[in-house]
Amino acid sequence: MAQDSLGRMVEKPRYGGTLTLLPYRDQGNFDPVTVSPMTNVAGGLTHEDLAEADWARGPSGTGEYSAIFSMQPFTFHTGLLAESWEIPDDQTIIFHIRKGVHFALDPNSEASRLVGGREMTADDVVFSINRRFEDIPGSHARPRLQPYEWPVSVTALDKYTVEIKTTPGYVDVNMSVTGDWTKITAFEVVKKYGVLREWNTSVGTGPFMLVDYVPGSSATFVKNPNYWAADPFFPENKLPYLDGVKFLYLKDMSTIIAGARTGKLDLTYATNLISRDDMLSLKNSRPEMKFREILNFSGIPTLFFMMNNPELPWYDQKVRQALGMAIDREAVKSDYYAGSAEILAAPTYPAPDWASMYTPLNELPQSVQDYYTYQPEKARKMLAEAGYPNGFTIQVDTSVLYDVDLLSVVKFYWEQVGVNLEIKVHEDKVFTSMTAETGATVPQAYWSRYGNWTPYSFHYWTQPDSAQLIEDEEAFRVREIVMKDFILNEPAIWSPLKEFHSYVMEKAWQVWLPAPYQYQLWQPWVKGYSGETVTGRSDYGNFIKHVWYDQALKKSLGY
Repeated sequence: MAQDSLGRMVEKPRYGGTLTLLPYRDQGNFDPVTVSPMTNVAGGLTHEDLAEADWARGPSGTGEYSAIFSMQPFTFHTGLLAESWEIPDDQTIIFHIRKGVHFALDPNSEASRLVGGREMTADDVVFSINRRFEDIPGSHARPRLQPYEWPVSVTALDKYTVEIKTTPGYVDVNMSVTGDWTKITAFEVVKKYGVLREWNTSVGTGPFMLVDYVPGSSATFVKNPNYWAADPFFPENKLPYLDGVKFLYLKDMSTIIAGARTGKLDLTYATNLISRDDMLSLKNSRPEMKFREILNFSGIPTLFFMMNNPELPWYDQKVRQALGMAIDREAVKSDYYAGSAEILAAPTYPAPDWASMYTPLNELPQSVQDYYTYQPEKARKMLAEAGYPNGFTIQVDTSVLYDVDLLSVVKFYWEQVGVNLEIKVHEDKVFTSMTAETGATVPQAYWSRYGNWTPYSFHYWTQPDSAQLIEDEEAFRVREIVMKDFILNEPAIWSPLKEFHSYVMEKAWQVWLPAPYQYQLWQPWVKGYSGETVTGRSDYGNFIKHVWYDQALKKSLGY
């Protein structure tokens, strides 16, 4: 035992071991510009942002933020590749870049040899931020922001200082995207390879290096021996503790559970959470297994209506509300989930991080409460008043990865009010292309998971991001308020967001079903970990550098 920087008596971390985990999904694309930050778990190991949420203030430290599926309030951020920053006025950000940070040097990697392990400087930061806003096919950040929210200029004032100029009043959104949504990339690699989709072009300053990738199977990382950061709890210890990390891209839950039970899988991760039944089964056979219960807000089963065709029945708000009240959510909660779920007032999550923006369902307007109450007779009446006394047919597209059995329950309820739901199931890659945020091609509606990890995000409600093709003036109005204040003056946006979320609920653009309780699991020999999934506004995977592996404990348990 040893005393850490918080004065706690804890086990002294040890070096060595390879962590085998189940990432979010096989990302198949390794360019930080063209892959979603949530999907880019590999990038969280190999590349770094300028800022991150302070690990010492999360669940493994003081517990001030939840570190679950959310973009943490910027209050909890600390420097990563930037030691510090200044915001002298409403159109200027100055980042002070950390000295002595080098790009990883893997002698077996041609891309890595191009960089030669040189020091990361302000020029790399300028290059990476500007590239974030270039018109690159598949760009993730550029289409999510309005042009006036992009940086006006990004300049290296000297080797370790970067100045960003913004449109007046839009320093907040720029601070978020440049500080915690831009992974720093070496310009030599981009010059040679262009868009860095291939795994062997991955070169960053992160704690690990990607050394192998088998599509649909695995990704292998080894420790970056020249990584710069230290453990905040034991500052004398250089990170990372692990020798390596192995991603296994498993889809079948029975295989996942078997891997956990036999000790071959050390950690499940992100939306690959397990159900209550699986947790209880594992607890019965492996009582030493570690779990964190999570109300899976990012996994709410949701039906999304396409909103770009006035001729479709659900273009009428009353029709959407009727379809919502045609579903018995209490029965879904008690029967389908055996009570292990909650009927949430989406689109916000009742996490401590967001408590000031969340309104419980029983405090929302009566019209919204009615929409969530099972009233099939009233639903039939509303459909008739809207001109559909005999109902209609709606095609709902979905992926093989989503809960088609639960969608069949929705189909059953809608049949009781005269609406015929036709289910069309696709392979996941096909479905993903159909629901692309900048070019959705779903004809009528789709079934997926609601994943609004932050109340600050408007990508469900505004173009060009909305895969439902929603155009709404109120959404744009509130978005303007939020984008100007969600970092420097966060309390100023709480009230507008609470009101807007009530507005979204009444609009009924989505049909939300109960959010299930699910479980993050990890083996007892995985130490320095408390079930975190994200260490920043969009940084998935970065936490792995803090984890250590008790190989002796694993051996003593017979694995």
